[in-house]
Amino acid sequence: MRSPKEISLKGFILAILLSFILAVSNAYLALKIGILLSASIPAAIISMGVLRLFNQSNILENNLVQTAASAGEAVAGGIVYTIPALIIIQYWTGFSYWENFLIALLGGVLGIMFSIPLRRVLMEDKKLKFPEGRAIASVLQVTHKQQVGIKDVLYGCLISALLELGQTGVKLVASAASAWVKVNEVVIGFGLGFSPAMIGAGYLIGIQLTSSIMLGAILSWLVSIPLLSYLSPDVIANHSASEAAQLLWGDNTRYIGIGAMLAAGLFTLLTLFKPILSSIRLAFSALSAKALKHVDSKDKDIPIQYVILISIISVTGLYLFYSYLLPLEQLGLSSLANQAVLYSVLFYTVVGGFLFCIITAYFSGMVGVSASPGSSIVIAALLTIAFAFFIFLHQYGYTILTPTQIKACEAITIICTAVITGMAAISNDNIQDLKVGYLLGATPWKQEAMLLVGVICASLVIAPVMQLLYNVYGIAGVMPREGMDAALSLPAPPAAAMATLSGAVLHQQVPWNMLIIGAVIILVIQVLNACVLRHFKLELSVLGVAIGIYLPFSSSTALFLGGFMAWLLRKSKKNESNYHDVMFACGLIAGASLLDVILAIPLSILKDPNALSLAPAFWQPIGVILSFMALAIIYMYFKRRAF
Repeated sequence: MRSPKEISLKGFILAILLSFILAVSNAYLALKIGILLSASIPAAIISMGVLRLFNQSNILENNLVQTAASAGEAVAGGIVYTIPALIIIQYWTGFSYWENFLIALLGGVLGIMFSIPLRRVLMEDKKLKFPEGRAIASVLQVTHKQQVGIKDVLYGCLISALLELGQTGVKLVASAASAWVKVNEVVIGFGLGFSPAMIGAGYLIGIQLTSSIMLGAILSWLVSIPLLSYLSPDVIANHSASEAAQLLWGDNTRYIGIGAMLAAGLFTLLTLFKPILSSIRLAFSALSAKALKHVDSKDKDIPIQYVILISIISVTGLYLFYSYLLPLEQLGLSSLANQAVLYSVLFYTVVGGFLFCIITAYFSGMVGVSASPGSSIVIAALLTIAFAFFIFLHQYGYTILTPTQIKACEAITIICTAVITGMAAISNDNIQDLKVGYLLGATPWKQEAMLLVGVICASLVIAPVMQLLYNVYGIAGVMPREGMDAALSLPAPPAAAMATLSGAVLHQQVPWNMLIIGAVIILVIQVLNACVLRHFKLELSVLGVAIGIYLPFSSSTALFLGGFMAWLLRKSKKNESNYHDVMFACGLIAGASLLDVILAIPLSILKDPNALSLAPAFWQPIGVILSFMALAIIYMYFKRRAF
């Protein structure tokens, strides 16, 4: 029997288009909340709906489309998690196209090459459940047999885009509502977010992770802020209640979140240390000539000689790129020392990147793409090189660093971490897609080739999207122009954490007390999970709690609303998922994200995020009422399509 055709012209073109769309929407999402959702399920169903318009489409062709398209999500994470930190430390004043393109491309290509040797070992590891990979394979099988189309995605896009236009464009619908007051020299308050993208993301993430995020938000905003305000009377005296809350969060509470993220990642790494080492050993033994002789033709990766060749070309390109981009001359060292720094950074990028690829691939197989503690891995990579710089310069005689030296060290640290993050993000996503192909009987080397296509396409669009969003909203309180409202800036949590920590290490101002508090919170939650919650078949996500501590209150509550809607509906749902509600949630994310990028064009030209506003001064309460009405409409649609 003739094998079905996997690669086709129509599939290739569709993969490119979806790579662009998912890269754009996930770039916005990463800047907004610092979380990336697995893009494979929406890519799978959208591509299936489109391919049905043609004759002779098949499940393996559809699998290759979603494989390439989901690379857009991974590339967005790799670059958006890290590069905005260069804006935050004010080393860059904008997102230069070619520099960002090469960082995304080199990191993405090396991530694919480094994960190929791991594929066969991880696919056959029975301890790894690959939750999203199995779900994607199930979706492809169901949608191939049934007529599950893209109508729900389109409805979700339309509703979300209209709501986002009302919130971000004409400002007639409230995007958030909050109230902060001073009571006996203590700041207390609450906030609620109505972002359709966050609600859709929360619906997909589910109640377990969003509850953990909400717990983190409560610990941050309803516990830490009142306590810190009581201990900071000068802040309370000189600022309004809402301003004081934001200042206390920025100067203190977010470090608790960073400490929590580091502790969560370290705990997971220690738990998995032995199986990760075993996977490394098995991966190399699987590459032996004897082992490769017995590989079935349908189970072949890109040949190892090509993997090595592409890796060598990429590393050479990385060396040339680092030689051009890294501000080595600003370190104030000799030319010989500069070369030592260059080669050390290159070595750390390649070797450290390979190790982080292994770790994130294993995490992905165990808990899935979205739940993988990638932010913790990124922060660990950054801290390693930042402390190495600090020690090296002190050994070289610089006990007190000049501002120029500090900024150069920060820039080199962030750029190196950005490339490593690109590798890890691709490995995190890649291994899940390869599991889908493994379950469906796809040819691995064809999937890996399509991943390369997806990486190239996504790398082409990331920089202009980030520049547009930065021009309109600013990032983490850093604004491109005077007179802009810093409260509207995109938080970019991982990038802001990187900028903060790299500077703190080099300035010798690491707030260890706040980091330790964050670590203690994670330890307490782990004890609760082990001693109490497991008896009720419950578990809190330590990474979710850490993210909740770090995120703005409006983002955390909107995510929780989405997760709560999913829990309410699935609690009473008797039948298996028909995926209509899932696709509507995907539409909510895509519609809002894409419209925000589209709106960014005129708002960037007009240089005012409020340029399209139609709301009069008295409109805010009405805008909040309209948002609650929109929430009711979204919930009713979910309810109608979930059964």
